Amino acid sequence: MKKPAIPGTQTVTDPVVASLLRPMKENIEILTGIRGGVIEKLPENAANSQVISKINEIIQRLNAYE
Repeated sequence: MKKPAIPGTQTVTDPVVASLLRPMKENIEILTGIRGGVIEKLPENAANSQVISKINEIIQRLNAYE
């Protein structure tokens, strides 16, 4: 399913509102894969080590670990 795009913040004239919206937009884009790339699906016959690695990848993205 394609997700709707989040409008840009360039047209927001209030600097306080813009400073709040920019990081929110960036965070949502990271979580949804627009920034940082998509999390690829595992094959149906994935091994336990692959599943653990994929779960850790998802946790890392959600928690913003580097």
